[in-house]
Amino acid sequence: MVFNIAEGLYGEGRESLVPALLDAHKIPYVFSGPVTLGVSLNKAFAKQIVRDSGVNTPLFHVVTKVPDIKDINLEFPLFAKPVSEGTGKGIDSKSVINSKTELEKVCTHLLQTFNQPVLVEEYLPGREFTVGVLGCGEDAYVPGAMEIVYRENIQEVYSYDTKENYEDLVDYIAVEGEMLEQCKLVALAAWRSLNCLDGGRVDVKIDRFGKVSFIEVNPLAGLNPVTSDLPILCRLNGISYQEVIDEILNSAIERNFHK
Repeated sequence: MVFNIAEGLYGEGRESLVPALLDAHKIPYVFSGPVTLGVSLNKAFAKQIVRDSGVNTPLFHVVTKVPDIKDINLEFPLFAKPVSEGTGKGIDSKSVINSKTELEKVCTHLLQTFNQPVLVEEYLPGREFTVGVLGCGEDAYVPGAMEIVYRENIQEVYSYDTKENYEDLVDYIAVEGEMLEQCKLVALAAWRSLNCLDGGRVDVKIDRFGKVSFIEVNPLAGLNPVTSDLPILCRLNGISYQEVIDEILNSAIERNFHK
């Protein structure tokens, strides 16, 4: 069995390449299949499926070329990011948009820089969380979640720079009580709707109405024991790195060999 952490190099199907090849050769592997990875990497596709399954997610519009901007009918402030990037790439302080002028400027920049569509959605102004998920289907569960709390005078945007320098910019706090239960409901519903397997993360945030809202899913989450969100949030909730790896492997072994 292959422990697949290959993210690929190019295109929207980059994360699907290795699992598709493994499927073709009937080689079992850890983590989600090629369809789930391809759909999840495209944040708009993922949001459509999650939304249609009944999960709360902000209204959105996909900009494939500059003239598409005129068709956006969403309530400001808005948030814009590349539709198929990860690790906060393409996200910075300019991602929060308050006017049509800013919208056109940011979308034009992202289209030119990343050569892919831009996802524009209504901005979620509330608290921000990332939720760990382990397992598959009805057996999937949340080992814990953490809140991302920005330090004083730090722009509240979870960008690539913020993730890389989190020790200086944010505090990670384990989520408990009723808020954890609300995060669990959204995360597990999104996870199951996209048929994610074995382990990963779901990012959520509080919307303008005070409800937990789906942002995106990461079914091929980073596993660096020091800098990756899934190991960090599990550690904050009393789960060791080895236990995380064991749970991921046990899930994959169960579905591949104990059907």
